[in-house]
Amino acid sequence: MAARNYGVVAYRQLRACGLDRQAIAWRVARARLVQLYPGVYAVGHAQLRIEGKWLAAVHAGGARAALSHADAASLWELAPVRGSRIDVTTPARSGCVPDRPVRLHRVGTLRDDEVTVHRGIPVTTVARTLLDLAATTRSRTIEDLIAQSDRLDLFDLRSVRRVIAAHPRQPGRRTLTSVLDRLEGTGAADLRSRTEVAMLQLCDDFGLPWPLANVPIAGYTVDFHWPGTDLIVETDGFSYHSMPTVFESDRDRDQLLVLAGYRVIRFTYNQLTRGRRRSAQRLRDLLGGSGSL
Repeated sequence: MAARNYGVVAYRQLRACGLDRQAIAWRVARARLVQLYPGVYAVGHAQLRIEGKWLAAVHAGGARAALSHADAASLWELAPVRGSRIDVTTPARSGCVPDRPVRLHRVGTLRDDEVTVHRGIPVTTVARTLLDLAATTRSRTIEDLIAQSDRLDLFDLRSVRRVIAAHPRQPGRRTLTSVLDRLEGTGAADLRSRTEVAMLQLCDDFGLPWPLANVPIAGYTVDFHWPGTDLIVETDGFSYHSMPTVFESDRDRDQLLVLAGYRVIRFTYNQLTRGRRRSAQRLRDLLGGSGSL
């Protein structure tokens, strides 16, 4: 059983296997069971993979608990694993509070159809995860999560709309609704990279006009273009554009776009995230020169 569950077992599971309290205590005393939380054990050792840590935290939250928020997004492979705290949500209003690093969310709004099991771990559905994260996450990051879920064939617009409608007082409802309205008709997967998300966030934060993303111009799909201007902005992510063949093809298409009458400017991820104010001013100047400001 432990092998199927990332080396983690709960007290209730041990009892269901036929072990009584004395048998469990005997194994704990001899370190055959290593207590992670009250009633939650690792079998043999406590050096667990992230999946084992997630499952242990869910067991610590109680029988109806589920992995949620940022950790749910990581389990669904929508975002990388971040931080040391593990988010767990339960509809139970009472019970023991797990020790750190669990961050337990007690919410009476978690419905049965908003929890599933993925890779053997109880977790909030993608739709519910997006709603939870929208309460504390910037809208452009939510767009990025939606785009990634769409690439993985996990995004279901009807499911997300149903979750929003079921929770009219949920803190993230307004943000998520706004993002969906903005994406409606364009396709969530149009925002293809974190660098592109950073560009759109830059425009939001510094009051710059919104461009069209991933639009066809002169036979190419360009990252950003402001209608009525000659300005095209391409955003370079290092892992993709550092490949020699891609570097050459990028420069070739830049030259052809210039010959077609457009100005092509490139921004890197670091410029958009670490040098935001400088990049915003340069973009403002470029747009001003194109007559859009």
